[in-house]
Amino acid sequence: MPRKARGPVGHTGQTAGGHIRDVKVDRVGPVTIYKRGETYYLYYRENRKSERRRVDGNLQVARATAAKVAAALGENRPSPLGFERTAPTVLTKGYLDFVTNVQKLAWRTQDRYRAALDRFGEFCAAAEITAVDSVDERSVEDFVRWLRGQTRTRNGAKKGKRDVYAVGGVKFILSTCRTAFNWAARRRMLPPYAENPFSRFPIDNLRDVDAPDEGLPIFTPEQQKAFFTTCNDWQRGIFQALVTYGMRVGELTNLLIENVDFHAGSIQICSKPELHWRVKTARRRQLPITREMRTILEQRIGERRAGFVFLNEEYFNGRRRLISEFGSDRAFREKLAKLAHDLTAKEPNTTDKQRRQLVTAYCRRMGQIPVKRVQLEFCKLTTEIGCPQFTRAHNLRHLFSSRAQEEGVNPLLVQEILGHATLTMTKRYTHLGMDAKREALERLVSD
Repeated sequence: MPRKARGPVGHTGQTAGGHIRDVKVDRVGPVTIYKRGETYYLYYRENRKSERRRVDGNLQVARATAAKVAAALGENRPSPLGFERTAPTVLTKGYLDFVTNVQKLAWRTQDRYRAALDRFGEFCAAAEITAVDSVDERSVEDFVRWLRGQTRTRNGAKKGKRDVYAVGGVKFILSTCRTAFNWAARRRMLPPYAENPFSRFPIDNLRDVDAPDEGLPIFTPEQQKAFFTTCNDWQRGIFQALVTYGMRVGELTNLLIENVDFHAGSIQICSKPELHWRVKTARRRQLPITREMRTILEQRIGERRAGFVFLNEEYFNGRRRLISEFGSDRAFREKLAKLAHDLTAKEPNTTDKQRRQLVTAYCRRMGQIPVKRVQLEFCKLTTEIGCPQFTRAHNLRHLFSSRAQEEGVNPLLVQEILGHATLTMTKRYTHLGMDAKREALERLVSD
Protein backbone atom coordinates (compact mmCIF):
# COMPACT_ATOMS: atom_id res chain seq x y z
CA MET A 1 0.00 0.00 0.00
CA PRO A 2 1.50 3.38 -0.94
CA ARG A 3 2.42 5.74 1.93
CA LYS A 4 0.11 8.67 2.47
CA ALA A 5 1.37 11.93 1.12
CA ARG A 6 2.69 14.29 3.76
CA GLY A 7 0.56 17.37 4.25
CA PRO A 8 2.11 20.61 3.10
CA VAL A 9 3.64 23.03 5.61
CA GLY A 10 1.03 25.56 6.68
CA HIS A 11 -1.85 23.15 6.17
CA THR A 12 -5.16 24.42 7.48
CA GLY A 13 -5.51 21.55 9.95
CA GLN A 14 -8.72 20.29 8.38
CA THR A 15 -9.60 17.24 6.34
CA ALA A 16 -11.27 17.42 2.95
CA GLY A 17 -14.54 16.77 4.73
CA GLY A 18 -14.00 19.79 6.99
CA HIS A 19 -13.12 17.81 10.12
CA ILE A 20 -10.48 19.30 12.41
CA ARG A 21 -7.31 17.26 12.91
CA ASP A 22 -3.73 17.69 14.07
CA VAL A 23 -1.34 18.32 11.18
CA LYS A 24 2.41 18.32 11.58
CA VAL A 25 3.78 21.62 10.32
CA ASP A 26 7.43 21.89 11.35
CA ARG A 27 10.03 20.65 13.81
CA VAL A 28 12.59 22.65 15.81
CA GLY A 29 15.01 20.27 17.53
CA PRO A 30 13.02 18.11 19.95
CA VAL A 31 9.90 20.27 19.54
CA THR A 32 7.24 19.49 16.94
CA ILE A 33 4.78 22.12 15.74
CA TYR A 34 1.27 20.94 14.96
CA LYS A 35 -1.72 22.84 13.72
CA ARG A 36 -5.28 22.01 14.70
CA GLY A 37 -7.85 24.12 12.94
CA GLU A 38 -6.42 27.63 13.14
CA THR A 39 -4.43 27.07 16.35
CA TYR A 40 -0.79 26.00 16.71
CA TYR A 41 0.44 23.56 19.36
CA LEU A 42 3.89 22.45 20.43
CA TYR A 43 4.62 18.82 21.30
CA TYR A 44 7.72 17.78 23.24
CA ARG A 45 8.83 15.53 26.08
CA GLU A 46 9.95 16.92 29.43
CA ASN A 47 10.81 14.92 32.55
CA ARG A 48 9.75 11.74 30.69
CA LYS A 49 6.30 13.16 30.07
CA SER A 50 4.70 14.25 26.81
CA GLU A 51 3.68 17.91 26.81
CA ARG A 52 1.20 19.62 24.50
CA ARG A 53 1.10 23.39 24.77
CA ARG A 54 -1.02 25.86 22.88
CA VAL A 55 0.65 28.87 21.25
CA ASP A 56 -1.26 32.10 20.75
CA GLY A 57 -0.16 33.56 17.43
CA ASN A 58 0.75 32.65 13.86
CA LEU A 59 3.30 30.16 12.52
CA GLN A 60 6.16 32.61 12.99
CA VAL A 61 5.29 32.97 16.68
CA ALA A 62 5.01 29.20 17.01
CA ARG A 63 8.49 28.69 15.49
CA ALA A 64 10.04 31.35 17.74
CA THR A 65 8.41 29.79 20.81
CA ALA A 66 9.52 26.31 19.75
CA ALA A 67 13.10 27.59 19.47
CA LYS A 68 12.95 28.92 23.05
CA VAL A 69 11.57 25.61 24.33
CA ALA A 70 14.21 23.64 22.42
CA ALA A 71 16.99 25.83 23.84
CA ALA A 72 15.68 25.38 27.39
CA LEU A 73 15.42 21.61 27.02
CA GLY A 74 18.91 21.46 25.51
CA GLU A 75 20.30 23.26 28.59
CA ASN A 76 18.30 21.07 31.02
CA ARG A 77 16.21 24.05 32.05
CA PRO A 78 12.42 23.94 32.61
CA SER A 79 10.41 24.68 29.52
CA PRO A 80 9.17 28.29 29.47
CA LEU A 81 5.74 26.91 28.59
CA GLY A 82 5.49 24.53 31.51
CA PHE A 83 3.43 25.12 34.63
CA GLU A 84 1.86 23.03 37.35
CA ARG A 85 -1.90 23.17 37.82
CA THR A 86 -2.46 24.36 41.37
CA ALA A 87 -5.51 24.33 43.61
CA PRO A 88 -6.52 27.61 45.32
CA THR A 89 -5.83 26.09 48.75
CA VAL A 90 -2.28 25.17 47.70
CA LEU A 91 -1.62 28.69 46.41
CA THR A 92 -2.93 30.20 49.65
CA LYS A 93 -0.82 27.93 51.83
CA GLY A 94 2.31 28.55 49.79
CA TYR A 95 1.93 32.33 49.65
CA LEU A 96 1.19 32.64 53.38
CA ASP A 97 4.28 30.54 54.11
CA PHE A 98 6.25 32.94 51.89
CA VAL A 99 5.10 36.10 53.70
CA THR A 100 5.62 34.42 57.09
CA ASN A 101 8.99 32.71 56.72
CA VAL A 102 10.63 34.58 53.84
CA GLN A 103 9.34 38.15 53.92
CA LYS A 104 8.83 38.02 57.71
CA LEU A 105 5.93 40.46 57.59
CA ALA A 106 4.27 41.70 60.78
CA TRP A 107 1.92 39.09 62.22
CA ARG A 108 -1.04 41.45 61.99
CA THR A 109 -0.32 41.85 58.27
CA GLN A 110 -0.11 38.07 57.95
CA ASP A 111 -3.53 37.76 59.59
CA ARG A 112 -5.03 40.28 57.16
CA TYR A 113 -3.56 38.43 54.17
CA ARG A 114 -4.84 35.12 55.54
CA ALA A 115 -8.35 36.52 56.01
CA ALA A 116 -8.35 37.93 52.46
CA LEU A 117 -7.17 34.69 50.85
CA ASP A 118 -9.61 32.65 52.92
CA ARG A 119 -12.40 34.60 51.24
CA PHE A 120 -10.91 33.82 47.85
CA GLY A 121 -10.80 30.13 48.78
CA GLU A 122 -14.43 30.20 49.88
CA PHE A 123 -15.43 31.79 46.59
CA CYS A 124 -13.50 29.19 44.58
CA ALA A 125 -15.25 26.41 46.49
CA ALA A 126 -18.66 27.98 45.82
CA ALA A 127 -17.86 28.58 42.13
CA GLU A 128 -16.28 25.11 41.76
CA ILE A 129 -12.93 26.55 40.64
CA THR A 130 -10.41 23.74 41.17
CA ALA A 131 -7.27 25.34 39.69
CA VAL A 132 -6.00 28.92 39.84
CA ASP A 133 -5.16 28.95 36.12
CA SER A 134 -8.92 28.77 35.51
CA VAL A 135 -9.42 32.21 37.07
CA ASP A 136 -9.96 34.92 34.48
CA GLU A 137 -11.26 38.49 34.51
CA ARG A 138 -14.85 37.25 34.47
CA SER A 139 -14.09 35.15 37.54
CA VAL A 140 -12.75 38.25 39.29
CA GLU A 141 -15.98 40.12 38.49
CA ASP A 142 -17.97 37.23 39.95
CA PHE A 143 -15.70 37.30 43.01
CA VAL A 144 -16.42 41.00 43.58
CA ARG A 145 -20.13 40.38 43.17
CA TRP A 146 -19.90 37.52 45.69
CA LEU A 147 -17.90 39.63 48.17
CA ARG A 148 -20.45 42.42 48.15
CA GLY A 149 -23.05 39.93 49.34
CA GLN A 150 -20.95 38.60 52.24
CA THR A 151 -20.58 39.74 55.86
CA ARG A 152 -17.40 39.57 57.89
CA THR A 153 -15.73 40.46 61.17
CA ARG A 154 -12.85 42.92 61.10
CA ASN A 155 -9.56 41.37 59.85
CA GLY A 156 -11.03 37.88 60.01
CA ALA A 157 -11.44 37.88 63.81
CA LYS A 158 -13.34 34.94 65.28
CA LYS A 159 -15.49 37.27 67.39
CA GLY A 160 -16.96 40.69 66.81
CA LYS A 161 -19.68 42.48 64.90
CA ARG A 162 -20.37 41.21 61.40
CA ASP A 163 -21.05 43.69 58.63
CA VAL A 164 -20.98 43.88 54.83
CA TYR A 165 -17.72 44.76 53.11
CA ALA A 166 -16.99 48.41 52.49
CA VAL A 167 -15.33 49.19 49.18
CA GLY A 168 -11.97 49.53 50.94
CA GLY A 169 -12.21 45.97 52.22
CA VAL A 170 -13.06 44.64 48.76
CA LYS A 171 -10.10 46.52 47.28
CA PHE A 172 -7.75 45.09 49.91
CA ILE A 173 -8.87 41.52 49.21
CA LEU A 174 -8.44 41.98 45.46
CA SER A 175 -5.02 43.60 45.93
CA THR A 176 -3.92 40.70 48.14
CA CYS A 177 -5.07 38.21 45.51
CA ARG A 178 -3.23 40.18 42.83
CA THR A 179 0.01 39.95 44.82
CA ALA A 180 -0.54 36.25 45.53
CA PHE A 181 -1.11 35.55 41.82
CA ASN A 182 2.09 37.42 40.93
CA TRP A 183 3.90 35.16 43.40
CA ALA A 184 2.20 32.10 41.87
CA ALA A 185 3.26 33.11 38.36
CA ARG A 186 6.92 33.29 39.45
CA ARG A 187 6.59 29.75 40.77
CA ARG A 188 5.09 28.38 37.56
CA MET A 189 1.62 27.84 38.99
CA LEU A 190 0.07 29.83 36.12
CA PRO A 191 0.40 29.48 32.35
CA PRO A 192 3.44 31.34 30.97
CA TYR A 193 2.77 34.71 29.40
CA ALA A 194 -0.72 34.69 30.91
CA GLU A 195 -1.69 38.04 32.39
CA ASN A 196 -2.68 38.22 36.05
CA PRO A 197 -6.52 38.43 36.04
CA PHE A 198 -6.46 40.60 39.16
CA SER A 199 -4.09 43.03 37.39
CA ARG A 200 -6.46 43.32 34.44
CA PHE A 201 -9.41 44.09 36.70
CA PRO A 202 -9.73 47.86 37.50
CA ILE A 203 -9.49 47.54 41.29
CA ASP A 204 -8.96 51.26 41.90
CA ASN A 205 -12.17 52.13 40.04
CA LEU A 206 -14.44 50.33 42.51
CA ARG A 207 -16.89 52.66 44.24
CA ASP A 208 -19.75 52.56 46.71
CA VAL A 209 -22.53 54.67 45.19
CA ASP A 210 -24.41 54.91 48.48
CA ALA A 211 -21.31 56.03 50.39
CA PRO A 212 -19.42 58.74 48.47
CA ASP A 213 -15.77 59.16 49.33
CA GLU A 214 -15.52 62.17 51.62
CA GLY A 215 -11.90 61.58 52.57
CA LEU A 216 -10.51 60.56 55.94
CA PRO A 217 -11.55 63.06 58.64
CA ILE A 218 -8.83 64.79 60.65
CA PHE A 219 -9.14 67.07 63.66
CA THR A 220 -9.59 70.78 63.18
CA PRO A 221 -7.41 72.86 65.54
CA GLU A 222 -10.46 73.41 67.77
CA GLN A 223 -11.29 69.69 67.87
CA GLN A 224 -7.67 68.83 68.60
CA LYS A 225 -7.61 71.26 71.52
CA ALA A 226 -10.87 69.85 72.92
CA PHE A 227 -9.54 66.30 72.55
CA PHE A 228 -6.39 66.91 74.60
CA THR A 229 -8.26 69.02 77.16
CA THR A 230 -10.54 66.03 77.80
CA CYS A 231 -7.64 63.58 78.20
CA ASN A 232 -6.55 62.49 81.67
CA ASP A 233 -2.82 62.32 82.49
CA TRP A 234 -2.45 58.73 81.32
CA GLN A 235 -4.28 59.30 78.03
CA ARG A 236 -2.57 62.62 77.30
CA GLY A 237 0.95 61.17 77.25
CA ILE A 238 -0.05 58.39 74.87
CA PHE A 239 -1.93 60.53 72.38
CA GLN A 240 0.58 63.37 72.55
CA ALA A 241 3.30 60.94 71.44
CA LEU A 242 1.12 59.66 68.61
CA VAL A 243 0.32 63.12 67.27
CA THR A 244 3.86 64.49 67.78
CA TYR A 245 5.58 61.79 65.73
CA GLY A 246 2.75 60.28 63.71
CA MET A 247 3.62 56.91 65.26
CA ARG A 248 1.69 53.77 64.55
CA VAL A 249 -0.09 52.59 67.69
CA GLY A 250 1.91 49.34 67.71
CA GLU A 251 5.16 51.30 67.60
CA LEU A 252 4.16 53.15 70.76
CA THR A 253 2.91 50.11 72.69
CA ASN A 254 6.12 48.18 71.88
CA LEU A 255 8.51 51.05 72.68
CA LEU A 256 11.11 49.93 75.24
CA ILE A 257 13.13 52.10 77.59
CA GLU A 258 16.34 51.15 75.76
CA ASN A 259 14.87 52.77 72.62
CA VAL A 260 14.90 56.20 74.32
CA ASP A 261 18.31 57.91 74.43
CA PHE A 262 18.06 61.14 76.42
CA HIS A 263 21.77 61.86 75.96
CA ALA A 264 21.51 61.73 72.15
CA GLY A 265 18.01 63.20 72.25
CA SER A 266 16.50 60.48 70.08
CA ILE A 267 13.92 57.70 69.99
CA GLN A 268 14.64 54.56 67.99
CA ILE A 269 11.76 52.78 66.24
CA CYS A 270 12.79 49.23 65.35
CA SER A 271 11.50 45.66 65.19
CA LYS A 272 11.71 43.46 68.29
CA PRO A 273 11.85 39.75 67.39
CA GLU A 274 11.75 38.66 71.04
CA LEU A 275 8.38 40.41 71.39
CA HIS A 276 7.20 38.82 68.12
CA TRP A 277 6.64 42.32 66.77
CA ARG A 278 8.01 44.01 63.66
CA VAL A 279 7.81 47.52 62.28
CA LYS A 280 5.32 47.45 59.41
CA THR A 281 7.79 48.39 56.66
CA ALA A 282 10.83 46.92 58.49
CA ARG A 283 12.36 50.42 58.35
CA ARG A 284 14.42 51.33 61.41
CA ARG A 285 14.26 55.06 62.08
CA GLN A 286 15.38 57.68 64.59
CA LEU A 287 13.05 60.39 65.91
CA PRO A 288 14.24 63.51 67.76
CA ILE A 289 12.99 64.11 71.29
CA THR A 290 11.17 67.44 71.47
CA ARG A 291 11.10 69.51 74.67
CA GLU A 292 7.50 68.57 75.39
CA MET A 293 8.12 64.88 74.72
CA ARG A 294 11.24 64.87 76.91
CA THR A 295 9.10 65.89 79.88
CA ILE A 296 6.52 63.21 79.09
CA LEU A 297 9.13 60.48 78.58
CA GLU A 298 11.00 61.35 81.78
CA GLN A 299 7.75 61.14 83.74
CA ARG A 300 6.78 57.81 82.14
CA ILE A 301 10.14 56.12 82.62
CA GLY A 302 10.98 57.49 86.07
CA GLU A 303 13.58 55.31 87.81
CA ARG A 304 12.83 52.19 85.77
CA ARG A 305 15.69 50.67 83.79
CA ALA A 306 13.78 48.26 81.60
CA GLY A 307 10.35 47.52 80.24
CA PHE A 308 7.81 49.44 78.25
CA VAL A 309 7.95 53.22 78.14
CA PHE A 310 4.17 53.61 78.15
CA LEU A 311 2.44 51.40 80.73
CA ASN A 312 -1.18 50.36 80.89
CA GLU A 313 -3.35 52.58 83.10
CA GLU A 314 -3.52 50.28 86.15
CA TYR A 315 0.29 50.02 86.20
CA PHE A 316 0.70 53.74 85.51
CA ASN A 317 -1.54 54.59 88.48
CA GLY A 318 0.10 52.02 90.73
CA ARG A 319 -3.00 49.88 91.17
CA ARG A 320 -1.06 46.87 89.91
CA ARG A 321 2.61 45.94 90.13
CA LEU A 322 4.79 44.64 87.32
CA ILE A 323 5.36 40.89 87.38
CA SER A 324 9.13 41.42 87.48
CA GLU A 325 11.81 44.10 87.39
CA PHE A 326 14.85 43.88 85.13
CA GLY A 327 18.16 45.68 85.27
CA SER A 328 18.19 46.18 81.50
CA ASP A 329 16.02 45.65 78.47
CA ARG A 330 18.52 43.08 77.28
CA ALA A 331 17.70 40.94 80.31
CA PHE A 332 13.99 41.52 79.63
CA ARG A 333 14.33 40.40 76.01
CA GLU A 334 16.38 37.36 77.05
CA LYS A 335 13.56 36.40 79.43
CA LEU A 336 11.05 36.56 76.59
CA ALA A 337 13.30 34.48 74.33
CA LYS A 338 13.69 31.89 77.09
CA LEU A 339 9.92 31.63 77.55
CA ALA A 340 9.47 30.84 73.86
CA HIS A 341 12.42 28.42 73.86
CA ASP A 342 11.19 26.53 76.92
CA LEU A 343 7.72 26.17 75.42
CA THR A 344 9.17 24.73 72.21
CA ALA A 345 11.42 22.36 74.17
CA LYS A 346 8.43 21.13 76.16
CA GLU A 347 6.10 20.90 73.16
CA PRO A 348 8.08 20.50 69.89
CA ASN A 349 4.96 20.98 67.77
CA THR A 350 4.33 24.44 69.17
CA THR A 351 3.34 26.96 66.50
CA ASP A 352 4.65 30.48 66.14
CA LYS A 353 1.20 31.76 67.10
CA GLN A 354 1.31 29.85 70.40
CA ARG A 355 4.77 31.23 71.21
CA ARG A 356 3.54 34.72 70.39
CA GLN A 357 0.53 34.30 72.67
CA LEU A 358 2.76 33.19 75.56
CA VAL A 359 5.13 36.13 75.11
CA THR A 360 2.24 38.58 74.76
CA ALA A 361 0.63 37.34 77.98
CA TYR A 362 3.91 37.94 79.85
CA CYS A 363 4.28 41.40 78.29
CA ARG A 364 0.78 42.32 79.45
CA ARG A 365 1.86 41.54 83.03
CA MET A 366 4.88 43.75 82.40
CA GLY A 367 2.47 46.63 81.77
CA GLN A 368 2.28 46.60 77.97
CA ILE A 369 -0.76 48.44 76.62
CA PRO A 370 -2.91 46.38 74.21
CA VAL A 371 -3.42 48.13 70.88
CA LYS A 372 -7.18 47.66 71.26
CA ARG A 373 -7.07 49.56 74.56
CA VAL A 374 -5.61 52.61 72.82
CA GLN A 375 -8.32 52.39 70.17
CA LEU A 376 -11.07 52.17 72.80
CA GLU A 377 -9.72 55.14 74.73
CA PHE A 378 -9.53 57.18 71.52
CA CYS A 379 -13.15 56.41 70.63
CA LYS A 380 -14.25 57.17 74.18
CA LEU A 381 -12.65 60.62 74.02
CA THR A 382 -13.90 61.51 70.54
CA THR A 383 -17.44 60.57 71.56
CA GLU A 384 -17.13 62.70 74.68
CA ILE A 385 -16.12 65.80 72.68
CA GLY A 386 -18.95 65.25 70.19
CA CYS A 387 -16.86 63.87 67.31
CA PRO A 388 -17.93 60.20 67.03
CA GLN A 389 -16.91 60.15 63.36
CA PHE A 390 -13.29 59.75 64.52
CA THR A 391 -13.05 56.03 65.23
CA ARG A 392 -9.34 55.19 64.90
CA ALA A 393 -6.28 56.36 66.78
CA HIS A 394 -4.55 55.96 63.41
CA ASN A 395 -6.29 59.24 62.49
CA LEU A 396 -3.59 60.99 64.53
CA ARG A 397 -0.96 59.67 62.11
CA HIS A 398 -2.87 61.26 59.24
CA LEU A 399 -3.21 64.42 61.33
CA PHE A 400 0.56 64.64 61.78
CA SER A 401 1.21 64.22 58.06
CA SER A 402 -1.39 66.83 57.12
CA ARG A 403 -0.20 69.41 59.67
CA ALA A 404 3.44 68.90 58.62
CA GLN A 405 2.60 69.47 54.96
CA GLU A 406 0.53 72.55 55.80
CA GLU A 407 3.53 74.00 57.66
CA GLY A 408 5.73 73.44 54.61
CA VAL A 409 7.85 70.61 56.00
CA ASN A 410 9.90 68.84 53.32
CA PRO A 411 7.84 65.83 52.09
CA LEU A 412 10.94 63.63 52.20
CA LEU A 413 11.37 64.51 55.87
CA VAL A 414 7.72 63.69 56.56
CA GLN A 415 8.20 60.36 54.80
CA GLU A 416 11.25 59.59 56.94
CA ILE A 417 9.50 60.48 60.20
CA LEU A 418 6.44 58.39 59.34
CA GLY A 419 8.57 55.48 58.16
CA HIS A 420 6.85 55.18 54.80
CA ALA A 421 8.54 53.22 52.02
CA THR A 422 7.44 55.69 49.32
CA LEU A 423 6.32 59.29 48.95
CA THR A 424 3.14 57.98 47.34
CA MET A 425 2.09 56.47 50.66
CA THR A 426 2.90 59.73 52.47
CA LYS A 427 0.68 61.55 49.99
CA ARG A 428 -2.21 59.23 50.91
CA TYR A 429 -1.79 60.27 54.54
CA THR A 430 -1.98 63.98 53.75
CA HIS A 431 -5.38 65.72 53.86
CA LEU A 432 -5.09 69.48 53.52
CA GLY A 433 -7.83 71.44 55.24
CA MET A 434 -9.85 74.33 53.86
CA ASP A 435 -7.82 76.89 55.82
CA ALA A 436 -4.57 75.68 54.25
CA LYS A 437 -6.11 75.83 50.76
CA ARG A 438 -7.51 79.31 51.43
CA GLU A 439 -4.12 80.62 52.63
CA ALA A 440 -2.39 79.18 49.56
CA LEU A 441 -4.87 80.86 47.23
CA GLU A 442 -4.60 84.16 49.11
CA ARG A 443 -0.81 84.08 48.69
CA LEU A 444 -1.19 83.44 44.96
CA VAL A 445 -3.63 86.34 44.58
CA SER A 446 -1.45 88.72 46.60
CA ASP A 447 1.59 87.85 44.48
